[in-house]
This record gives sequence, structure tokens and C-alpha cells, in this order.
Amino acid sequence: MALSADPRRRERVVRHRAHCADRLGPLAFIQSKRRSQLTSSTPIKCDLLLKGGHVIDPVNGIDGPMDVAVSGIKIAAVNPDIPSNSASRVADVSGCYVTPGLIDLHAHSWGSVAAMFPDEMCLPYGVTTMLDAGGSGWRNFDDFRNARIVPAVTRVFALLNIVGAGMAGDDAEQNVSDMDAGATAEKILERRDIVVGIKTAHFRGPGWENVDRALEAAERSGTWVMVDQNAVETRTTDQLLEKLRPGDVATHCFAWNKPIIGDDGQVKSHFREARDRGVQFDVGSGNNSFSFAMAKPSIEQGFLPNTISTDTRRKSLLSTFATMPETMTKLLAIGMSLTDVVERSTIAPARQLGHPELGSLSVGADADIAVLELSTGSFGLTDGGRTGFRVMQADRRLVPQMTVREGVVAWDLNGRSHEHWTNTPPPDNRLP
Repeated sequence: MALSADPRRRERVVRHRAHCADRLGPLAFIQSKRRSQLTSSTPIKCDLLLKGGHVIDPVNGIDGPMDVAVSGIKIAAVNPDIPSNSASRVADVSGCYVTPGLIDLHAHSWGSVAAMFPDEMCLPYGVTTMLDAGGSGWRNFDDFRNARIVPAVTRVFALLNIVGAGMAGDDAEQNVSDMDAGATAEKILERRDIVVGIKTAHFRGPGWENVDRALEAAERSGTWVMVDQNAVETRTTDQLLEKLRPGDVATHCFAWNKPIIGDDGQVKSHFREARDRGVQFDVGSGNNSFSFAMAKPSIEQGFLPNTISTDTRRKSLLSTFATMPETMTKLLAIGMSLTDVVERSTIAPARQLGHPELGSLSVGADADIAVLELSTGSFGLTDGGRTGFRVMQADRRLVPQMTVREGVVAWDLNGRSHEHWTNTPPPDNRLP
């Protein structure tokens, strides 16, 4: 609904949108606000103030107590003490870490019954941007876009599957005749605003057709490839890594069935050589693609992942609880620092997407924000290494508290941004 030049009609539209926001909740209001930014007639310095938190923003070198002010859909200020009376709405985030919105570089919102709608697997976990990793191919990308990307509040990018039908089932992903590099590149160039690269996964054939054609499509479109490739007798991991170019991504880097650790207990040399050439290594924890037995010695030997991601789908949420905060927690338990974990969950994936503007709390950046509490206690963390689930004990766990997407609170676990219930106004007894 466009705003009219008639001030009376404009006022009715504003009242209508406010009414919809109250009835339909924050997600509906975000969609309304994204379509048309309404400004109050009363001047205010900022719309939302996150007060009392500890900001971690690797891009700007911030790691300490700071308040974050939001005006409209943008970051307005990040300062040590912003007065509460400068904001129309204040969220008390004391005791929490405030970071740029988390970016999940490997998740699934299309292609199978296990795929989830973006908002339900992202917003409750501090994730404001996700990359769908190959759920659709060039044949059905438009269906995916219309059904999932357009209506989502979460910002969604995509990797096209080299298989034209996408992840339409295991048989489809073995169909070499549907691996069309030209058609894939053409669709990428048509929708370069959303599609950032190519995914190939789950191929069991003896040859390299899937990887070779994905790389060809990437060359034609000027993009990069993410590979999920199980080693078979005729296709080894070292051969795969030799094929990948600088900027290409090997996901599931700590999977038990793609062992990064050799029989001598050391990170294999071809992994280090690939990293030295610029190949990127992504976690993609998922249901069965993250093993503590691979991750812990790798990190202890200084081989950290470039990006942290979840490979989220329904099954992984019910088994290893593969959310972004939980995956970050596992890496904290292994020995990574909180700053390193945040960096690999924000600016590092933003750069891989080609959108570094999304990974910071810089003034003027989109107000995508995660609020996380680092709880202390005794926690069991579960991996999924294809050997049966294994548990690691930890004394800290990141718990998502609030998600802000384009300046609007989209998730608030404990109502930190809400007024106390005793401030409820009296009912209007004129209503029937």
C-alpha cells in the first residue's frame, strides 16, 4: 500500500500499519517496514537503543562495553554511554554480547522436506542473513525465490546447485546429464543480486563431472564454488583440493568421513597447502558433518575454519542442535576465542558472499544485530561424526537473546525490548 500525498489518507495508512503490527507481531511489521520506512512526526534521535551490552565488532576493532543506537533501518551510533532518553525504545541488554547479525554460510531452505523456512531457522538464533547452499538449480530457482526468499524477513542469498533440479533427491544429484554449466551460469548472471555461486554435493560417481562442471559455471559467471564431496576410491580429498581455486569453499571441514587429521595425529599437508593457495574452509556442522575428534586437534594445531556455518535442516536441529550459537559454542569449547568465533560468523562469511557491508556495526550499516548471552554452567555439546553421536562437556554456552533485522526487533526471548506489563494502558470501554 503506497502512501498518499493526502495527509489524511497518509494518517489512515500509518494507523492501519500500526494496527497490523500489533495484531500480527514483529515479523509482519518488519515486512511492512521494509516496504516503506515511516517516520514519526515527533523528532527523535533514535528509534531503538540497545543499552548496557558488550559489543564485539571485529571490523571496527570494538570489544568492550558499548551502547548501540538504531535509526530507521541503519546503525546510528555505537558509543560507551548513549542516554536512554534519546531513544523511543530501549532494550536492556546488560550481561549480553552484542554483535553484527550472524551470517550462516551453509543452510537449507529449499530442495527437500527437511528444508526449513528461512525465518524459523534463522531469526530465533541471531541469524539475519543466510546462504541457501544448493537447494535449487537453474531449473527451479525462480520457484525457490518466490516461495522462500521474497516472503522471508531474513536476508537470503543462494548458491545454485550444478544439478538443474537442485537437491530434489539423491537420484537427481547423481544425474550427470542435468549438470549444465552454461545454463547454470546464465541463471546466475540473470539473478546476480541473489545468487553468489555454485554448490555441488552428494555425488557418488567415479569421475569429477560434478566438480568440473561446477567450476566451469563459476568461471563463466565470475563466482565461486562450494563443494561437499565425499571421498571415494577414484576421487580423493587431496585431488579435490587441488582442483579448487582461491576463494572456493570446502565445507564440512571437520567431518569424520573427510578426515583432516592423519594417522599421525597431524593436520594433513594437502589441507594446509590448499589454505595457503586461498581455498576457504567452512564448518557446515549439520547432522553428521562435524566431529570433535577432527575439530579439536585441528584447532589446537592452528588450523581454524575460515567460516562457521550450520548446514541447518530439520534433522540437524533435532539431533546435534546445529544452530549458529550452538556451533559457535562448540568451537569455544574446543579452544577458539570468542572474538575469533564472532569474526568467522559475521564479517568472514559476509566477505565470502561479496557483501562485506553486512558484517559490521559501522554507523550507516544496515541494523542487523545479534544479542547473545554467554551462560555458565555444565552443558553437554553433541557432534555428529557418522560414528554415532559423541558429547563434549562445556562450562559456557551462547544463548540467543534478541535478533534485530533492519532496525526492528524480530526475536526477543526474554522481552528485553518490551515495557513491563504493569504499564499496560486501561482498556477503551467505548469498544463493544
